[in-house]
Amino acid sequence: MRYRIEVSIARKGFVQVHFPGRLIALEASRHEGLVWQVEVTDDGGGYRGLVSVHAENAADAAWRVAQATVRAVSGLMQAPLDPEPTDSSNHLARG
Repeated sequence: MRYRIEVSIARKGFVQVHFPGRLIALEASRHEGLVWQVEVTDDGGGYRGLVSVHAENAADAAWRVAQATVRAVSGLMQAPLDPEPTDSSNHLARG
């Protein structure tokens, strides 16, 4: 399964997860201590929700939810993940 994770440099705690034909946006903005609320928006399906995650900061919270999103979609689609690219020149995308 192909995917791409884009981490915003300008908006701390904002990440987009791209799958073929689908975009999932994640934004961590509220927290109490180390518990962050990450808003999940599935543009392709019109779904919205919140996920709670323990993290040091907004960027870490969004990154953790992005990784979990990729694993969840892979499991639901019963599609193995493609290996990570070895090209390190693109620091905005992983996966």
